[in-house]
Amino acid sequence: TTTLTATNGDVNFVAVGKPGFLKIRGESKGNAPTGVVKIENGNATADFEFDLKSLDTGVNLRNEHMKDKYLEIAKFPSAKLSIKSLSILETELSSTFKKTFIGTLTLHNVSKEVTGNFEYKGKEKKLTATFSFKVSDFNIDIPKYMGITVSEMVETEVTIIFK
Repeated sequence: TTTLTATNGDVNFVAVGKPGFLKIRGESKGNAPTGVVKIENGNATADFEFDLKSLDTGVNLRNEHMKDKYLEIAKFPSAKLSIKSLSILETELSSTFKKTFIGTLTLHNVSKEVTGNFEYKGKEKKLTATFSFKVSDFNIDIPKYMGITVSEMVETEVTIIFK
């Protein structure tokens, strides 16, 4: 059995506004996802958690709306991603490879299946996963402000460095 523990990383997202010229970008500020990957007999499982308080869009009022009105971080402070079955051989961990994953995202106290892609760079022990999710699937209202409505789809990138 091999266990990889997250020691650093970040979370980034992009949501497109309507009209389409607006792209809202957010990133984690000073807070990395936590969690572990366990590999045994060619099968990997992973559980990661991320504290939503550290998300930052670069605009204080937008941060306040995102965290308080939409994500309701006082009630739902974190997001979780679990992967229950992924084919990875321990011998692959020294190389670079790309795979597709199916996992469960828990956000706003709702769990839904998500599919994404990741790239693992063995020399750096760095995993970069990308996936999209639909905001309304998680019982989160579609953000609207001053005539601009944010798209339901959010593109997400999670980078994790392991020790």
